[in-house]
Amino acid sequence: MSIFKTAQAGEVKTKQLSKEGCRVTLSVEATAELVTKNFQNAAIQVQSRAQMQGFRSGKVPLDLVKQNFAGHIKERALDLTVKAAISAAVTEAKLDAVGVPTLTKADLNTFQDGNAFSFEIAVDVAPEFDVKDYKGIEITKKADTATDADVTENLNRVLDANARLESAKEGTTIDDKCYAVIHYSGKRNGQDDYKLSADSELVDMSAPQTMPGLAEALKGLKKGDVKDVETKDGNDTISYHVTVDDIKNKIVPNLDDNFAKDMGFETLADLKKKVKESLDMEAKQTSQRDEVMQIENHLVKMNNFALPQSLVEEYTESSLHNFVHNMTQIKPEQLTAEQHKAFEERIRPTVEKDLRIGYIVHAIAKKENLQATDADWKAELDKSLSSASQNKTDEKKIKAFFDERKEHILATLTERKVFDFLKAQAKYK
Repeated sequence: MSIFKTAQAGEVKTKQLSKEGCRVTLSVEATAELVTKNFQNAAIQVQSRAQMQGFRSGKVPLDLVKQNFAGHIKERALDLTVKAAISAAVTEAKLDAVGVPTLTKADLNTFQDGNAFSFEIAVDVAPEFDVKDYKGIEITKKADTATDADVTENLNRVLDANARLESAKEGTTIDDKCYAVIHYSGKRNGQDDYKLSADSELVDMSAPQTMPGLAEALKGLKKGDVKDVETKDGNDTISYHVTVDDIKNKIVPNLDDNFAKDMGFETLADLKKKVKESLDMEAKQTSQRDEVMQIENHLVKMNNFALPQSLVEEYTESSLHNFVHNMTQIKPEQLTAEQHKAFEERIRPTVEKDLRIGYIVHAIAKKENLQATDADWKAELDKSLSSASQNKTDEKKIKAFFDERKEHILATLTERKVFDFLKAQAKYK
């Protein structure tokens, strides 16, 4: 006997009971014919694995299987019936389901061979909305090129990163611009405290210090000077016995052709040009990201609709797991209920925004006929191949990647088309 995995026409009756947001509740009735068929199918499946004394495995007569494994058969028949009926019900109701339907109401005692079986399910569907206010979005354009001041600031950071420390001349006293090399021992409330001791510690006198009062007490000292310092840390008395081992000054290189040569350039002008190009690229990328963010924020503000909560929950949990795994030392399964709730509340708004934008972009693409085509996919593949090396192995990997990820790449290209369209329609100021 053929084992049907899906219900046939007329074997399932469906009625929509309600719709709240993106959740649809359906009543589903599996006819007596479907239930009987699945009891027969279940018996055959159980027979294929049944073992009884005197028979080889899987060769127990069907009548004996029905007598001795009735509970297993009923359990299997219920599973087959519910799955087949749910699949048929969703299709019959013409629902764009975005998750696995949930059985919400059923009286399992009524499930019997030869009887119809009724139950209720909840199905999350894609939101239905008319996308609006996506043309003429006002965008504040950020500068997409670097200024001379940006170049100077960047070069100053490079100079500072290449600075060196040199010992100061004899007789130099410590001020708030130099570096002091010291060793010291400390006591807290008269008791030795190894946490307040160090050897050859380099103290940047221009930066905030963790040891209260120590840096201030160093000012005016010379190399070789020794000093006892006493200060307060809350209610505790802290005392240091400090020796100045050396005093160093930071020597910043001159910004000239010699420095440019040390950095791998022929002239200072070449170095400045390269820095300008790099900063221009960074400014352009920042400006483009800001444009996208402004567009997304506008679209979300102007298109408020219900989201499928099963997707929100699924994506929130996935994002929470990734965030905790990547950003903390805690394993996701080790989170307390309070920690889980706190992370969830932090992540959920971003998940909802991303989901909403995804639906909006899809709606605009459909409304404006902006879906990416196979020709777009092929052009993107050719672009990747042309930018890759002529290594045949690399080309093979790229082609395999594009084949395996075709649907994802098409979706990315569609999103790109939509944002290009929105930018072209936008009002820049």
